[in-house]
Amino acid sequence: MATGKVLQPIVVYLVERHPLEIPATGPLFRWLHLNNDYKRQLDGLIGVFDHDELTVLVDDLPGGEAWHLLLENLLEHNLRQVITHLAPLSPAQRQQLIGVCAEVGTQLITPGDAGRSRQNGAAH
Repeated sequence: MATGKVLQPIVVYLVERHPLEIPATGPLFRWLHLNNDYKRQLDGLIGVFDHDELTVLVDDLPGGEAWHLLLENLLEHNLRQVITHLAPLSPAQRQQLIGVCAEVGTQLITPGDAGRSRQNGAAH
């Protein structure tokens, strides 16, 4: 499923609905709200960054087209940072993402990192 679409070096991967989510409860893992303030939220998580280097990928459920595009770009060494919440992913997807990021040298950042992934106060 190669698309050939090259993403910006910083990617946020969002999953709209957790597979076990009950519609009446609302989004359980909404850690980033795509409103006017989301880039400032990301600044707080990864440090100040060039917003032109950002791509936001969204899947309704984990493992959709955006997931495949993310993996494709990781394997092509196009990405410097991936920011996502691991909870909505299946255990296999978590391990795949962690392993591929480690293999290609891409920094994986989750909301639980709370900025600890930054070196010298800035994203690298």
